[in-house]
Amino acid sequence: MSLTLQSESGVRVAGARVAGAALLCACAFALALAACGSIHSVQDADARLDARVAAPASSPATEAAPRADLAATVRAARRAYKRETGGSKLRREADRIARDGILLSALAGGDVAAAQAEADAQLRSAANHLDHVTRISVLRGGRVLVNATLNSDGAFVVAPARRDLRLRGRRVGTLLVSIQDVTGFVKLVHRRTRAEVVVRGAGGQVRASLAAATQLRLPAAGNVRIARRSYVVRSFRELGWGEEALTVWILEHA
Repeated sequence: MSLTLQSESGVRVAGARVAGAALLCACAFALALAACGSIHSVQDADARLDARVAAPASSPATEAAPRADLAATVRAARRAYKRETGGSKLRREADRIARDGILLSALAGGDVAAAQAEADAQLRSAANHLDHVTRISVLRGGRVLVNATLNSDGAFVVAPARRDLRLRGRRVGTLLVSIQDVTGFVKLVHRRTRAEVVVRGAGGQVRASLAAATQLRLPAAGNVRIARRSYVVRSFRELGWGEEALTVWILEHA
């Protein structure tokens, strides 16, 4: 009888271990799915600053509290933009593409079509699902030789890294690489801070987490009412692709 009981106990222990392993696998799979999509986390030394900045639900409803929360959100958004446009991930991807032998050889040989095809291939590669390069261009003497975009949002992206392209000491162009489109930046800040985000470029393009806000003239700072809700607003300026002036508005419920 004791042998039977021990056997059953062993089965129970083994079953528990199998169930635990299955649960861990399920959790890992769910996390992987959650990480998919156009929003990406920049894996660099500053990524630890991406902690959620949402105000505690129990915070007292005072006039000073929302403004303090908004100031913290603005700082988080500016840090995020700085990482996307100058962090170690962007530097790593720009350096990698600048060493692309196929691209360099095509540019040196004057084969613009082959250079464009290689830039397109970089964006379509399986590795780019994680690298998340969104736009690649090569300039020479003010002329755009190569312009590759990942998708329809690729024309409206954050500021790129620049690299001189050289082959055997000869300069063959200037490389521009961006790892985030403005749509992704808006989603990133909105998800991490829970604030509404609007970005408008000097060229007229606009992306927003709150669609109704795209049709309004937002103040640089102050209060605004959108769709029967009141928001406190702050804004800051950045430069996008081609040094396009961008205005970023952060809106939180008043």
